[in-house]
Amino acid sequence: MRQAYRATVIKVFLTALLLGACGPAPAASPTSAPETTAAPTATTAPPSSTPVPASATPPEPTATPASATDTATVAPPPTETATPAAINPLTGLAVGDPAVLERRPLAIKVAHFPRHVRAAQVGLSLADNVWEHYAEGGTVRFTAIFLSQAPERIGNVRSARLIDIHLGYAYGAMVVASGSSSGTLARFREAGLYDRLIAEATGYKGCPILCREEAAAVTTDKLFTNAPALWALTTQLGLNTPQDLSGWAFDPAAPAGGTAASTVHIDFQLNNTLTEWRYDAASGRYARWIDTPETAAGAENLAPHVDTLTGEALTAANVVVIYAPYIPSNIWEEEGGTRHYSYDVVLTGSGPARLFRDGQMYALTWERAETTSGLPRLLDANGRPVALKPGNTWFEALDPDSPTTFADGRFQARSKVPDASALPTATP
Repeated sequence: MRQAYRATVIKVFLTALLLGACGPAPAASPTSAPETTAAPTATTAPPSSTPVPASATPPEPTATPASATDTATVAPPPTETATPAAINPLTGLAVGDPAVLERRPLAIKVAHFPRHVRAAQVGLSLADNVWEHYAEGGTVRFTAIFLSQAPERIGNVRSARLIDIHLGYAYGAMVVASGSSSGTLARFREAGLYDRLIAEATGYKGCPILCREEAAAVTTDKLFTNAPALWALTTQLGLNTPQDLSGWAFDPAAPAGGTAASTVHIDFQLNNTLTEWRYDAASGRYARWIDTPETAAGAENLAPHVDTLTGEALTAANVVVIYAPYIPSNIWEEEGGTRHYSYDVVLTGSGPARLFRDGQMYALTWERAETTSGLPRLLDANGRPVALKPGNTWFEALDPDSPTTFADGRFQARSKVPDASALPTATP
């Protein structure tokens, strides 16, 4: 019996060897684990310069049926896995390095009046968003928002205003300025944003954070900053974290229901601070024009607004006019040796807005319910988000009482704000 058992074992063993010799060769063991690719959340990414809708979602993948010759032991041929696009929520454009979207936005204050400061304006063409607003005493300033790009020279940096508290909250941004009045600084403290205010007044002096190339006693036009250095400082402070910037929709195709609009003209100060956006059908963008020293009262001798960093004229994929209340404060701001009460541009609640894209104007409502967070939503008459064109956006903030006309494709508004001179006290 033992011999019979042994013979049976030998027979089974020989049979297994023969079967193994006829089967497929085993695959080589990998030397390292394959890279894991997350399931895409958007359509296949185009090159970083190509706009894609931020809200695009791919079709549900479908399984490929196995052919009649497939077996469980034969793996399908390898296929290339598409990497999902990393979309900048402020522009709707794909970015080459997804890591740039993990940093905190920068809100940098830039001067625009008087006219001679414009020769020192640097880096505005690389901002994702820019907010233009009336300050006080005929002064107009910008707050430029940087996330996807990091120019090493931005300026001319000037002092913050109360609107920057709203924008600091909306973007979750670091606010970068030369300083501000004691009253505005006190408001930053009350708002809990003082630790995110990078300014000479808060102790940040010297290159590369804030580089004053000429003493402030000589000129206020020579203060510049550096975006990589600002983000390095933000990391050092433990504040460089990604923010929730959701809320805007983007689509390369213009929405239905627009009205042809080739020009957006805004007069901030009686022909002395003019902004005009002219639509260029070839590029599909609005080019920015501004007044010059030769602009006479009542005349419109305008010139392209040039970024001295690139030497190129400023353009925008979108121009959004937002009507928000200008509330006179009891805070003194000084410009050119003259003191004026400043304004708080209240970017909470809701109000009318106009979107200009692709040569079309759209009547919207802006809405921002949360005081301490959240971008303003841009909604149509049915409360649905209206898509911006992928690219940069300039916001023009006007008081609701500002006179506005629209005829023959030309939108025209004159900034009008409440009289702040009757305030009883200058104490914040």
